[in-house]
Amino acid sequence: MFHNEIMYSVMQERVRERQAEARAARNAVRVRRARAFWDERLQQVSRPVRRPSRRRGAAPAG
Repeated sequence: MFHNEIMYSVMQERVRERQAEARAARNAVRVRRARAFWDERLQQVSRPVRRPSRRRGAAPAG
């Protein structure tokens, strides 16, 4: 029975390590996606917006 307790403990430790690795991998994916989203969003916001002039069809001044 002593051997079984040791093996169970080892397996539990491995499970915790694997779960921590999986959690870190999921978080890394989430961070990459968030960075990509905000980079794209920043590029959209930083582009100058072309607005039509208010004087359509008006004769040039002068």
